[in-house]
Amino acid sequence: MESARFEIDNIEFKKNILARLRAEQVVMLPTDTIYGLSARADSKSAIKRIYAIKKRDKSHPLLVLVSSLNMAKRYCEINSKQQEKLIELWSATRPTTVILKHRRLLPAALTADKEGLAVRLPKSEFLRKMIRSLGVPLISTSANFSGEPVLDGQSALKAFSKRPCPDFIVIGGKNRQAASRLVSLHSQGKVTILRK
Repeated sequence: MESARFEIDNIEFKKNILARLRAEQVVMLPTDTIYGLSARADSKSAIKRIYAIKKRDKSHPLLVLVSSLNMAKRYCEINSKQQEKLIELWSATRPTTVILKHRRLLPAALTADKEGLAVRLPKSEFLRKMIRSLGVPLISTSANFSGEPVLDGQSALKAFSKRPCPDFIVIGGKNRQAASRLVSLHSQGKVTILRK
């Protein structure tokens, strides 16, 4: 397990993170909400490792980050009413994760074989650029052992001192102390709040 300080404007830093994600590694990094464990969402091996690292029940799905509304539409079924509501939800100040019916283009283990996929358009331009360069959605699940408090970069170095652990931990960066709001967006455009 390696670590590095967060350097948003350093090109080599960005290339390093991107190379690790392309190689299907698991990276812990700050997001627009809390610290997350991330990996490319089309990698079965990375999904399996994230569940092992978190000691997470495989019946609990993982969420993904997208770089744009167009990327969300590539992986989820989104009609005009839903698109209008998505633009509103993702323009709000509070980061919001939305559950949508997906097209089953990503591994079934990611969604625990459910019809819904939890998707968020992050407010971080750094993350959006990384995802755009990667070309696929990015898994982002809280950096913790299931049921325990979320770790930051420094505490993760101690907590993950034994395997299984992330391949790389990014320390620093600005992130909120609360998880995103979670809603379900129905085909008629109705929103059901699942987590405030």
